[in-house]
Amino acid sequence: MSRASVGSIGQRRHIALQQLEAIATTTHSFLGPHKRQKFIQDEDGGNAALVSSSARLLENIEMDSSVAQLLNETVQAHQKILRSGTNTLVFLTGIWSRVALDCLHRGFSVSHIKNATTKGLEVCLEACRRSAEILEEMSSKKDSEEKLPKNIKLTLKHSRHFTSNDHQTVKSADVSHVAHGISHGCQDSMNLVLEAYKLQSGCKTSALDIQKLVTCPVSGPSEKHSRVLHGYVVLVSAEQSSVIQHLQEQTLKMALVTGDLSEEYRHVGYNRHAHITHVTDRPDVTWESREERWIETAFKTLRNLSVDVLLVSGVVSVKLKDRCIPYNILVVEGVRTDILKDFSTSTGAVLVSYITQLTERCVGRGVKIRRWREFSRHGGKNDSTAISITAAATSLVTAVITSSIRAELQSLEDRFWSCAHRLHQAFTDGKLLRGAAATELLCIQQLYKSTPGMENPHEKVVMQLMADGWMDYISTLMLNCGTVSCKAEARTSVTRLLRLCEDGEPVCVKALWAPADVDTDSVTSVYDNVTVKFEAWRRALDLVLLVLQSDTEIITGVSEGENVYKEFVFL
Repeated sequence: MSRASVGSIGQRRHIALQQLEAIATTTHSFLGPHKRQKFIQDEDGGNAALVSSSARLLENIEMDSSVAQLLNETVQAHQKILRSGTNTLVFLTGIWSRVALDCLHRGFSVSHIKNATTKGLEVCLEACRRSAEILEEMSSKKDSEEKLPKNIKLTLKHSRHFTSNDHQTVKSADVSHVAHGISHGCQDSMNLVLEAYKLQSGCKTSALDIQKLVTCPVSGPSEKHSRVLHGYVVLVSAEQSSVIQHLQEQTLKMALVTGDLSEEYRHVGYNRHAHITHVTDRPDVTWESREERWIETAFKTLRNLSVDVLLVSGVVSVKLKDRCIPYNILVVEGVRTDILKDFSTSTGAVLVSYITQLTERCVGRGVKIRRWREFSRHGGKNDSTAISITAAATSLVTAVITSSIRAELQSLEDRFWSCAHRLHQAFTDGKLLRGAAATELLCIQQLYKSTPGMENPHEKVVMQLMADGWMDYISTLMLNCGTVSCKAEARTSVTRLLRLCEDGEPVCVKALWAPADVDTDSVTSVYDNVTVKFEAWRRALDLVLLVLQSDTEIITGVSEGENVYKEFVFL
């Protein structure tokens, strides 16, 4: 059997890599600042979702293969931590899958593919580390008239992700300039983030604190009504409006409960005693009567301690909520644990797992409630009220996200969190990478430069394939931004630009975007987060190599490192 036919068999058997590439193709329209949204229709339930990111797309589609589930888990893990970069992650997963399949077709062993791609990625990462711009230097280049007031400054430290031993503190960075550079087309959302930072600065915080940032999505008002407010803003039902009317402008007492607030709830790790039978001579001891007794006990506890506001991280029993309304006790469920901890610090309240644990010393003081605005879905009777819960020492800030289109609320909220995390990460890292494809162009340059000095022929081929993958990334980005009419035109532009820079001069990214109706001055002020990019690149390659190795072991029955490994890879 010829080498080509052996490689072809190996390629066909690596179905998982082909599936990764196919899934990644569906997310190409999400790359870049000009995202094209997609509607996802549930044929069985009739529901629909409007998505504009790879993370939301994978959440809403049916996973009919293990590799799709693995991709989704990888993306969601990245999204949970960094809230940005998932579109790049999925795109590169498809690119690296194509590189691996091409290498298999050429007859390369899995170990050669793994070593060469890892080395190629490290070449790119090292080049990016050297080219990253320090925020302090960026701030010094900023025109004085564009700076924020002098009191809006951040203290910055280098991230653990850098290998350099330089731990200098960056002072007086211009937050507005940095925020604009990493807004990535979401300037309205970034403006809300800046407003949130200003409010937190007034509370004497040294930086944007993500843990004390909350969102409150509201359907009805247009996007221009979105704003940032001090405190914890939450929507309460129309039935609780009378409670708000009674409590506002008073100094209130607060209790905090983690977990659900119901008779059946038990904390994580609780073990029920097995093989125990309850015997009683009372015929009325049913589940309903136990629940009623629990509700009465919980209610009396709140009344005896004069609790006015009860915040719960989980779900609250409906009957208990209804029982509290006539006595002007406000119960709010689904509160983030971070929010509970902040109120615990600012009010002196002690978090408890069960309401029966509440004592006088667990109750916090100094809470105030203010009615902000009432909302109605159809212009009729108000069905919800937005209120602000504050304490004297709290630095909690809430971004109220509004939209007249309910389906867009999730996307708007995602954009806000993405901007907030990008700004937070920028000042955590202390450095930024040049955006608008400048970093990817640098990667192509470095891969081409590294190829001639390599003795291993496999590595040379892989470097060229990876450079072609970056070329596809830039071409897709240009196509989505409307710079070119097709990918072929984009590739021609990139190739021409790289040839002009062969003399060692740095890539001039302005020339890449000049043909389109793009402000080239604004292009040079676009930046990307170092950690976000690096983690997305690494996760994408790690996933592809994991799938490649797993597929190979399933096909051959041989684990990596065994002596006969190379003999069976393509059989």
